[in-house]
Amino acid sequence: MDLLALIELLLPEGTLPEIQSENGHVDWRGAIGSIRNENDLFAFIHTVLRPYLHTISVLIGIADGNGTISRWCHKTEGLTLLPLPQKVSEHFMQDNISGVLEMYAPDRRSALQTTLFNSGVREMLILPLRNHTNSFGFLCLLAKHHNTFPKSLQISVKRYAGLLSAATLKLMLLDALPQWLQEEDMGGDGAELLLYNDLLPAKLVSGIALRPVIQQVRQVAPTDATVLLTGETGTGKELFAEAIHLSSMRRQKAFVKINCAALPPQLIESELFGHEKGAFTGAIHRRIGKFEMAEGGTLFLDEIGELPLDMQAKLLRVIQEKEIERIGGTETIPVNVRIIAATNRTLEEEVRQGRFRQDLYYRLYVFPIHLPALRERREDIPLLLQHFARNAAMKYGKPIRHIASGSVLALMDYTWPGNIREMEHMVERAVISSDEPQITIAVPGNRKALEADGNSLSPLLTLAETERQTIIRALRYSNGRIRGPQGAADLLDIKPTTLEARMKKLGIVKEHVVR
Repeated sequence: MDLLALIELLLPEGTLPEIQSENGHVDWRGAIGSIRNENDLFAFIHTVLRPYLHTISVLIGIADGNGTISRWCHKTEGLTLLPLPQKVSEHFMQDNISGVLEMYAPDRRSALQTTLFNSGVREMLILPLRNHTNSFGFLCLLAKHHNTFPKSLQISVKRYAGLLSAATLKLMLLDALPQWLQEEDMGGDGAELLLYNDLLPAKLVSGIALRPVIQQVRQVAPTDATVLLTGETGTGKELFAEAIHLSSMRRQKAFVKINCAALPPQLIESELFGHEKGAFTGAIHRRIGKFEMAEGGTLFLDEIGELPLDMQAKLLRVIQEKEIERIGGTETIPVNVRIIAATNRTLEEEVRQGRFRQDLYYRLYVFPIHLPALRERREDIPLLLQHFARNAAMKYGKPIRHIASGSVLALMDYTWPGNIREMEHMVERAVISSDEPQITIAVPGNRKALEADGNSLSPLLTLAETERQTIIRALRYSNGRIRGPQGAADLLDIKPTTLEARMKKLGIVKEHVVR
């Protein structure tokens, strides 16, 4: 999932129409995707509201629900704004403020209106900027004269309220990202950082388990240090390896992958180091190995724990000497390659059992990064499910937009032995099998409904008790949060006020949530 998919998830459904331009309709993704800074944001606003914004100034305030300003953005035409206040009246954040406001004198009740009046503003068109749950700021069109905003412009502003909110959200998210990710999104050198596109959404939900991993990637990527990625199968080791490469000084060179478990032992040496013509039966021409292919770049040795002992010794020599010899050759070839290795085995145990060389282990164990299993980052599961559902829906042309809340809660309890790879395939199967906007995903091998003997069903609960337990589970998964994206009400697909009423009726209090 990229930033645009995240923005679509944060905004109310149906608020992002296409933009009418001189060349026909423009998809909102293409237009918002180009926003990288304030100038791009104001250019987007001009495009959306054309032909009205030739001489009209724009002011955007990013604020919390109390009106405390975190950032002002403005582009003025013939106006010089006085210093703007750091807090505005709360009514600027409310829906009922939308519309034209005429100003004939300073307003002692509003510091912002007084400041704008003293700056020469006589009329402004106000639009609150909203996400799913509340306002996060407001947009004002400013004019030096009365009766400046025609009815057609007011209709356009209202029609494109979602687009204007999405564009501002894009700028806010870019500001919130670490600088190294922001530069990649801006396309500084054309490199697309996979860590940004595919792992960032989980980080924005909370990503507590991933934060140390991403910090380690930031630390080691600019260096040439050897990296050892460990973790269960399906946790994204190859993705992280490529992210490290694309964040390094070697990103203009090749990223070469080899799976040490996928090749017969007799072919691994040729794959790694290459061979000369006639070196063995079937060697009808010279072959360049993976080390030479990766010259100046990165070589990713996946499943390094599967490498035979004799090849481990040869690999150790290459890492130490930084040179190779092709099979059947006599020439020593220097290589400049960064090594990233990965394994789902515990190499310390493999060393103790004599299946992995201790000296090679210490050569690889320069900068280890352990990737947590999906069951250790359950807070990321809902957004990852949505991410894979959107991808599969686009791939197969399906109208999928939602995953049943009951499925999400059940899948947050699942142990995920195949981790993210298992989730991707599970969601893909569900999308293929459905033609409805909402899909239901069954938990594989779910035995929770069975007793210990595996035969008899567990006792039935009353409807009220079933509802009570479901609400408590949702509250626990959301850390007691009721409102907002990934809040308990969002997980249960009901209104926050409805959930609060049910909690009161069922006697659910904080003590039931805090474990």
